[in-house]
Amino acid sequence: MIKSKFIQDILTLLLDGDKDGEEVKEQLDFISETELNYTGVGVFISFEHAEGIEDFKTTKSNLVLNGVTIKSPELEIGADSTLFFKNGFIDYLELWSFNGEYPKNELTKYELKQEWAGSPEKKIVRNK
Repeated sequence: MIKSKFIQDILTLLLDGDKDGEEVKEQLDFISETELNYTGVGVFISFEHAEGIEDFKTTKSNLVLNGVTIKSPELEIGADSTLFFKNGFIDYLELWSFNGEYPKNELTKYELKQEWAGSPEKKIVRNK
């Protein structure tokens, strides 16, 4: 289970609104964060899989989903997110800042928005 509300919100938007995302949406119930690697430019979030995820494997083994943008008072310009799959399962999430500077902590105040062509353009706003 994902502990971070921020990461959960990003993944929820990335997997909502297109065929590829809908196919693997159920994987969210079977993953949890294992490692966060802050790089200064962004962060890589790795995931582990719980038993049962096999039932929700994607037909595209190395799928890549992106298109959720991040705005926050902690980011000068904003950031983008990309979700990578390996062998049909969620592998890691990459967040990277548009101006090359990303804080070394989890964002608590943010606005997330679906930005890909044909997206439902859903948003999630948190102001903790």
